[in-house]
Amino acid sequence: MRVLLVSALLLTWMAPGQAQEPSTQLPAVVVTGSSLKGGVSPERTRSAAEAWQELERVPGGSALVETQAIRESRGANLQDALDFVPGVLIRPRFGAADESQLSIRGSGLRNNFHLRGVNMLLDGFLYGNADGFSDFEALELLSTKYIEVYKAANALRLGANALGGAINLVTKTGYDVGLVDVRSAAGSFGFFKNHLATGQVYGPFDLYLGFTDTELDGYRQHSEQRRRRLYSTYGYRLDGGTTLRLDVSYVRNEENLPGSLTPEEFERNPRQRNPRAAFAEEARNYDYTRVAFTVRTPLTTTQTLESATHVNFQDLDHPLSFAVIADRTYNWGTELRYLLTAPLLGQPNRFTVGLQYGGVYQIDKNFANVQSQRGAKTKDQNNIGANVGLYVEDQFSAMDALLLVAGGRLQYANRQVVDHFLSDGSQSGYTDYLAFSPTFGAIWRLTPSVQVYGNISHTYEPPIFVELTAPGRLRGSLDDLQAQKAWQFELGTRGTLGSRLAWDVAVYDIELWDELQNSNVRPFPGAPFTIPRYQNIKRSRHLGLEVGSTLVLLTDLGQQLGLGWTGDTLALRLAYTWSHFRFVDDTRFGNNTLPGAPAHFLRSELRYDHPCGFWMAPGLESTPVGYPVDSANTVRTDAYTLLHLRLGYEYKPWQLGVAVEARNLTDKQYVSAVSVDDGNGRFLQPGDGRAFYGTINWRWK
Repeated sequence: MRVLLVSALLLTWMAPGQAQEPSTQLPAVVVTGSSLKGGVSPERTRSAAEAWQELERVPGGSALVETQAIRESRGANLQDALDFVPGVLIRPRFGAADESQLSIRGSGLRNNFHLRGVNMLLDGFLYGNADGFSDFEALELLSTKYIEVYKAANALRLGANALGGAINLVTKTGYDVGLVDVRSAAGSFGFFKNHLATGQVYGPFDLYLGFTDTELDGYRQHSEQRRRRLYSTYGYRLDGGTTLRLDVSYVRNEENLPGSLTPEEFERNPRQRNPRAAFAEEARNYDYTRVAFTVRTPLTTTQTLESATHVNFQDLDHPLSFAVIADRTYNWGTELRYLLTAPLLGQPNRFTVGLQYGGVYQIDKNFANVQSQRGAKTKDQNNIGANVGLYVEDQFSAMDALLLVAGGRLQYANRQVVDHFLSDGSQSGYTDYLAFSPTFGAIWRLTPSVQVYGNISHTYEPPIFVELTAPGRLRGSLDDLQAQKAWQFELGTRGTLGSRLAWDVAVYDIELWDELQNSNVRPFPGAPFTIPRYQNIKRSRHLGLEVGSTLVLLTDLGQQLGLGWTGDTLALRLAYTWSHFRFVDDTRFGNNTLPGAPAHFLRSELRYDHPCGFWMAPGLESTPVGYPVDSANTVRTDAYTLLHLRLGYEYKPWQLGVAVEARNLTDKQYVSAVSVDDGNGRFLQPGDGRAFYGTINWRWK
């Protein structure tokens, strides 16, 4: 009743001079030969329309999450921004916290903690470690302009080499924010988030500064979180068009970890922490500093040279049940990329070649966890690794309606461990990996706004240090684990029909060899905790269907009802993912389902937009069938459906916006994320109960 009353009051508060366009917009699809002519706009100052044009040249699954979607969301974690991207499974492990289970097309199903299998990027820079290991806590949505998603093998443009592809957060510059940008959010379970930013342009110079403070008590016991993030960027344009940009950021992260529950514990009390880990006071605390520098030089009207270099440092204190991890990690990387847009054989063409180098040096120490304090040292080693990638791509307009894309990546990686703790024997070792991954694709334009696309692509993903040196790893040499290899076959279509319908539908078959799998094992009989161990699956298969769609059901609804206004819309938005991930003739598990991902996942929303700035969107998310959490397929999650409601209002003359969000309105007890193949049966990470959030933001230019 209160929601209806607020809606009615907002709808009646309409002055003619305050009308604005409703926010339900359909992305335009325009793939023409002429779109490959001329230079390529700088990524950091590229508009959303230009970003869409780039994605529409990808002959496979991709997506763009624009500023408005981020601004209207709760803005707590990546799920808030990516929930409507089909094929992307992102499920928070601890409610509104950043730590999530993230998988694209079945990548990283082994991820019982943190992230691998997807290249997480900041402005094209690898965000995490050079070996492919990453986390979430230093990513700030409110300093992000838009997010590009390149699914699976379609991420070659960014030089990505992971099975899941790449997620690139393009951050704000001085061109995107006015003098003051303020946002505050508060909600259930002690959630508070405050953001203050400023951006200015002074002739050829621009700057952006953003500070965010986030606090969370958490739905579960021992899930308190606090993050302080400072992000800044400084750009300068020289005469002749060369641009320079310096990024500097710092993050202080403090988070308690409630752990996973057994099915019995989950049924009794989903808000409890893992009772067997209470002695350890499990947590993850670190300081993170990052500096990046980019130079972009237009050599001619058709040639551009880009150079990018970055360094980041993380100082980690990570108490867990089996040990206190104390790591200091140094990462660095550089990339040189050349773009040529001159015609080829008289036809429009774009040629890209890039050379990447990334390195990681990690001082890796473990101590026994004695009632949450550091005890005796149990590990002391240096992990040293490097990745070198040479990638090339050519986009050739064979005719006005046909774009052909071909390319590949030559990748070399090495991993070295220098062991300084020799009482348990030397763990020192060295291994390296070399492979070439080709890709071939095509986009056929049926009409100016409708595409059909397809590709055949290869990926090659070496194991990371966490997997090579996991405490549960079977005794042996460092090269026991093989690189994960896959061929992707994909067909799809995307486009718009008038102003009513937009869609992106893809079907894929990914054939894998040596897929990396995590199995958390007990270090000794009766141990109250498990430790990770990794192994290769000889053969596996990921089949899937992704459907994303926006359908405008009604326009000028107020006029039709005789209420006297025009320009409002009612639209249905949905994202559906079907996943069929299987072992293939495995000696232990036959053709069982790979654990960790639902077969069906649906997210839908019915949204009403009024030109005065008011909008309302009831929605649901559903996993209609439970899914296995162990390779034997003996334990499954339960099906669930959650009901949500979002509504907001933006007063354009003052650049003032407010929004309210209600989640899990029926207070459903459900599993958000899982830890697969846990030797103690601790598979389940509960989702939050009923929750309410409110935000207010104000911008002044």
